[in-house]
Amino acid sequence: MKRAHLLALWLALSPAAHADDALLPALQLSGFATLGAVTADRSDLRFYGADFNAPARQRVDFGADSVIGLQGSLRLSKASDLTVQMTAKRNPHGDHRPQLSWAFFRHSPADGISIRAGRLRVPFFMFSDTLRVNYAHPWVRPPTEVYSLNPFASADGIDMLVHASAGEWSIELQPYYGGGSIDLLGGGEARLHGVRGINLTASRDALSVHLGHGQGRLAVHWKDSGFRALSAALALAGPAYDALADELSGRRGRAAFTSFGVHWDDGRHQFIGEYVRRRSDRYVDSAHAWYLSAGYRTGSVLPYVVLASQRQDQAITSLAPPAALQGAFDAYLASRSDAQRSLTLGVRWDLDSALAFKAQLTHARIGRQAWGSFYPDEGGRAPGGRRVNVLSVAIDMVF
Repeated sequence: MKRAHLLALWLALSPAAHADDALLPALQLSGFATLGAVTADRSDLRFYGADFNAPARQRVDFGADSVIGLQGSLRLSKASDLTVQMTAKRNPHGDHRPQLSWAFFRHSPADGISIRAGRLRVPFFMFSDTLRVNYAHPWVRPPTEVYSLNPFASADGIDMLVHASAGEWSIELQPYYGGGSIDLLGGGEARLHGVRGINLTASRDALSVHLGHGQGRLAVHWKDSGFRALSAALALAGPAYDALADELSGRRGRAAFTSFGVHWDDGRHQFIGEYVRRRSDRYVDSAHAWYLSAGYRTGSVLPYVVLASQRQDQAITSLAPPAALQGAFDAYLASRSDAQRSLTLGVRWDLDSALAFKAQLTHARIGRQAWGSFYPDEGGRAPGGRRVNVLSVAIDMVF
């Protein structure tokens, strides 16, 4: 999709972003939806995506990408408004309970400056604002190698949007502060506290550049069967391994996240690239990831190719377990790593200005000591080192 079309779409979905509130009706409503299906050629593996929703047990999974969202914005004055967004998507519990993605008050004290407070999208990635608006992306989903590195999409806090011009460049600076939580597979929870960061976006003609950094305190409380078994075994091994147990789950972690992205779309040629890096001192591994995407638009059809990779930089902990638990410990660390690389061939067909069909085939090679974007059936073979082909199709719409 052409960059200008993308911006126009998102302005329509984000009334709070309009500069001239006097032209807006008091209440604006909009929505988006995706009906998707995904299947893998390994019957004992299930694809689970970047936001760690519960993997399906069926060979064809209709819940990994399917989502519906509704958004409303109420203008309170020329300089102030309220925005609320609700989304329903399969979560780690396996249901589709609606979630409050956005709920913020915005005030513009001067031209080019907006202050927002409430529940906000955290700009960890180049496409954070449109994370679940799949119609705004060329692919069925943003590459999981990159977008699985930070599953925190929303935070409760405050930010500021400062718009300026530098020659032919349009600049947006976004400092932010807040915190948020997510549910984990198996009933656990992760929290970010005191997150502070800054995001910079610069646009000129067909080019857009993103640079962001954020850091804060991290708490992760795993409750899945793999963690419980390992934790119980370490407890039996005695107090000498208490320090190791404290690095696997708890509330004393710190994490930092850096991202850089480039987007070029001149209406015919499309190039997108993004690099991200996560640093954590415990609970989750440190890793980096990237993708490069290229497409060529012919009429309403956009074929594309994507190369993507995620690699682990540092394991969750450098402490060693008892010798008798080494095998179980290595298996546990593998289950917490999403390292993999992939090649994707796909096509997007815009059926009209608000409806698109997409299909893509991904060949993934999972890291030897990792699970990648897959979850094994209970008692099945571990994903590490395996090659998997994944077919995904989706219909995206905005309304």
